[in-house]
Amino acid sequence: MCNSALLRKGLRVLIVDNDLDSRELLAIIFKEYGVETIAATCVSESLEIMQQTQPDLVIGELALPKEDGYDLIRKLKAFETRYHVRIPAIALTTLDGKYHRIRALAAGFCKHLCKPFELEELIATVACVTEQVQEMTAVVCN
Repeated sequence: MCNSALLRKGLRVLIVDNDLDSRELLAIIFKEYGVETIAATCVSESLEIMQQTQPDLVIGELALPKEDGYDLIRKLKAFETRYHVRIPAIALTTLDGKYHRIRALAAGFCKHLCKPFELEELIATVACVTEQVQEMTAVVCN
């Protein structure tokens, strides 16, 4: 069962969003929970960061200029394959509606959340997604 109280301190979250206010808000929120954030403004910058510091989670906007969030998830999946890692991703986006939710999930995002978001839903989603990955890793490694 997922519990936002179990959001582990030291979790590293890569935020990929071209909107400064969104990046700063998420950094402030996660700091309160002891979560480290790394910010990128575009897909190419996020890939450079992933190669330097492997995050535990990626939170990405779908509506990015040049390469969008769908390019981000496609390249994240290629990164996972190349480096034999698993990094879950959440779409936190201004693109609302059933079409974008279905498309984001089909592309490989674990969850699709819309802006503006409810704080409790965001924290619970992060806890849930990262716990699921930890549980899957424990099963595979044991």
